[in-house]
Amino acid sequence: MRQNSVNLNSFFSVPGSYQLASTGHMLFNNMIIGPKNGNHFLVVPVAGVDKAVINAVRYAKLIAGNIVAVHILLDPSDKDRIESEWRMQSIDVPLIILESPNASIIEPLKEYVDRIRLRNNGSVVTVVLPVIATSKWWQRFLFNHTARLIETAFESKAGVATIRVPFSLMRS
Repeated sequence: MRQNSVNLNSFFSVPGSYQLASTGHMLFNNMIIGPKNGNHFLVVPVAGVDKAVINAVRYAKLIAGNIVAVHILLDPSDKDRIESEWRMQSIDVPLIILESPNASIIEPLKEYVDRIRLRNNGSVVTVVLPVIATSKWWQRFLFNHTARLIETAFESKAGVATIRVPFSLMRS
């Protein structure tokens, strides 16, 4: 049996438009990933509680691993509001609120992911990005800027992948 194989079937089990970003490093070198290993963590960055975030959390649950939602607190007065909204939706994923003293979203998220990787040697972290899928070309300029920044921040980190989970604004 090959010991350094990777089972990526769970990444592709749900149809949709998503992206696995892994450039620059051997992302899963010498790791065996499976639901029984406990070495796979999913981090869902959330700006607020909306349908796109709920959709991304549902997708994250389809992938085996330890799931956590992370909100970067830019304004301390928003803490109670975001916690209240999270509880009201009865989302059964823990919400971690990280303060950002310099109004950066990327740095606290990168530090959090790095801490997960340090505490859990050999772990893989997948950052599940809720994004908005639009029907008109010009609407693309209005959405998903933060998701692009997060993807760029993690694209060269070994053991970290990003997946875009789209929520469609198009009428059915």
